[in-house]
Amino acid sequence: MARDEFECIVCASGAPAAPVQDIVKGDKSGTLRIVRCSNCGHVQLNPPDYSLEFYDEDGQVNFVVQNYGTPMTKIFEHSWIEARRRVARFAEKQIPLDRPANGQSLRVLDVGGGYGFFASELLRAQPTADVVVMEPSAKRAEMGRFDLENHTPTVPVPQFLVALLDEDFVRENRGTYDFVILWHVLEHVTDPVGLLALAHELLAPGGMVCVEVPNLDDELNRLSPAFRARNFMAEHVSYFSPHTLEAAARRAAPEARVEVYGYQRYGIFNYFHWAHFNKPQGEDPDMFPGTDRWWLETAWRSAKEATRTSDALFMTIRV
Repeated sequence: MARDEFECIVCASGAPAAPVQDIVKGDKSGTLRIVRCSNCGHVQLNPPDYSLEFYDEDGQVNFVVQNYGTPMTKIFEHSWIEARRRVARFAEKQIPLDRPANGQSLRVLDVGGGYGFFASELLRAQPTADVVVMEPSAKRAEMGRFDLENHTPTVPVPQFLVALLDEDFVRENRGTYDFVILWHVLEHVTDPVGLLALAHELLAPGGMVCVEVPNLDDELNRLSPAFRARNFMAEHVSYFSPHTLEAAARRAAPEARVEVYGYQRYGIFNYFHWAHFNKPQGEDPDMFPGTDRWWLETAWRSAKEATRTSDALFMTIRV
């Protein structure tokens, strides 16, 4: 697709798109830009493209290490924090993780599950569950398996499947999973509606697709020009707002029950640093640990999540 051509990857409109930003971080070709669909309002990379080779080489993680000075040990530490919070979120949203009514083990597919930290934490909470990490990068899967198998103290090690979620996998596994997980996956793909539809087809009766993505309506995009410039990157094809994320889900599964929540990943000190200094914290960004550290953080985080101006969105799609 040429630079001036456009087709929305959510609503399929070909109407002329409005420019959002002409400079895209990581665009070595200089041909990419960020645009907004004039029909549904979805913001996306144009032309929409994503390199699996870049992902397989852990390009986005390596970029953080090289440009912000955050060591892999800190990235892994933050990944464990996020894994614990995501497991705890099921209870916070009153989503039961009990075994299905048929008495079989809970079946969970973690699509794009990376190093497997969430899957491991889920197995810690539900030891009898059948949890599979579907990861397209063999390198990431192997790195995750090695870290989990050699972790101190001992942690559960999930199954790893190096594959993409496609029609062949759905044909063989339709209607068999209680949960299909998509943590920070949807923003990377060129057909988010199609991926959500495939995930929905995998659900057993009473099952749920769970999605987390960065939030376009994060107020730091307005408060920090440097944050905004960093936010629009070649690795992200879609930039979802609460409205467009829900729209994508309803197109994928018109009869399903869809809910979109605000979710704050990073802590208040990271927020203040971006807003005041207009730059990242560097090697040790403040990742919210799961427990508010003072009254202001409680009020700040609650307000951001309630108004859905948080740094991330959490969506559920129920059969």
